[in-house]
Amino acid sequence: MGRNSAIKHYDSTPQGQPMDLFQSKGGRLPIVVELLRSPWIFRASDLVREEDAGLGKRKTETVAVAWDERRRCPAAFEWHSRTYRIDAIVQVWAIEKHWWDASARVSRRVWRVLARGGTYDLAYDRLTYAWQLIGFVD
Repeated sequence: MGRNSAIKHYDSTPQGQPMDLFQSKGGRLPIVVELLRSPWIFRASDLVREEDAGLGKRKTETVAVAWDERRRCPAAFEWHSRTYRIDAIVQVWAIEKHWWDASARVSRRVWRVLARGGTYDLAYDRLTYAWQLIGFVD
């Protein structure tokens, strides 16, 4: 017996009986389908409200951004005549939509940043070369 003997040896007849997770006529459906029917699991898209997306305040306002060339990220932004120094970058992602249609194309790089105790989403539009504030939670 080695040091992992407790892991290797276990009772082959444990107490209790196995239970079916989903007892229904459609028991052969994939588990995901059954889970989505349950009352305690929901999709985030079901929570989205058009006015605020359910996640803080959603706005699309043009802002001025000071770019840190050395770190290759925004250093500060000006919104409503106030300068917000960026304390930390939380997340960075890209949004690419309708790349095949020049009239409806969207190409943005988004930075979620912390500034003055709030979380702000700054987007750089690669087509118009403009910065926008697209959301915030304060």
